[in-house]
Amino acid sequence: MQLFELEHMGRRRLAALRDILQSRYPQIDIRQVAMDCGIKTDWSQATTENRSLQAALRALTLLRNGPVPDIALQLGDQAQITDSGLLGYAVLTAPTVLQAARITSHALNQSNYLLRNKIVMSGEHARTVFTVAGSVRGQSELILEMSMIAVWRCIQAILPGGRAVTPSYVTFNFPPPKYKERFTELFACPIEFNSSHSVLAMPKSLVHVNIPSGNAELIRTFSSELKQLLGDGYRGNNITARVRRALLENPQSCAYSLEGTARQLKIAPRSLRRYLSQNGHSFRQVCLEVRMQLAQQYLHSSNMPLKAIAYQLGYKHASNFNRAFCDYFGAPPETLRRRRRQETTARSANLPR
Repeated sequence: MQLFELEHMGRRRLAALRDILQSRYPQIDIRQVAMDCGIKTDWSQATTENRSLQAALRALTLLRNGPVPDIALQLGDQAQITDSGLLGYAVLTAPTVLQAARITSHALNQSNYLLRNKIVMSGEHARTVFTVAGSVRGQSELILEMSMIAVWRCIQAILPGGRAVTPSYVTFNFPPPKYKERFTELFACPIEFNSSHSVLAMPKSLVHVNIPSGNAELIRTFSSELKQLLGDGYRGNNITARVRRALLENPQSCAYSLEGTARQLKIAPRSLRRYLSQNGHSFRQVCLEVRMQLAQQYLHSSNMPLKAIAYQLGYKHASNFNRAFCDYFGAPPETLRRRRRQETTARSANLPR
């Protein structure tokens, strides 16, 4: 499963760009810009299927070379974590900023996106080094401007201090543009141009900060409710209860795998399999039970997309999750979600006014 959803990001970029132009530059004919750049007139997507990110880049290039030189910075400043699709949910459920950064770096480097990055821990700083893919080197300045401020805005969004938190310093590997003061305004830290690398640096202490995101809290709530549902099956000291506890309390460490769970419990995988068998269970059975009960609660109590739920439950492909869910409950996950919403609506309609 691809965490980084390029078409989703492209459409979000187009919508944000449209809003910027409409609110700040009413003199610009956005219908003409859309026609020139292969964008539908409502700016919802590109006119060519699955090419919205490329269309957004064309529009940015046109505007940056013309009436709005700092448009890439303005667009990056509007970035939200969920712009990247499933990756955003992965970031929101990571335990620390460092883990979120590593998830993002891995997803970027495994995708066909224009940007690559790596995290370097050196001295007192955690440095994220950005490079642009060779196929778009002609647009590298634009991409770096947009992406580096976007990454920082997303980091600020998951930090307790929010926008009050600033980088240690930021460097760019290109000459200062005419609007260089905008970089200082947006990053609020020392900026250097003509550097050997494009780098976003922050204090090393920040990367170990826990992420107090709403989704993480939601997941903890679901896990707590499931513990109650499982009752003694969760609270007991037998091996099956210990496996359930491990899967609920440390899902990222266990990774819903026998090896990961055995490592968490400090038991050899073969021994864990044997102990479960002696207790009348298999790891696959216990793991599936926990996954499906959590899936049911995600569907009932949140608007998380099915892809995000599948990722959260350790499935590499949403189709695998759908198949497992159908086998367990006898209906697709979306059907179950729709039924529950209809039931909730019906109950609300019958309440006395």
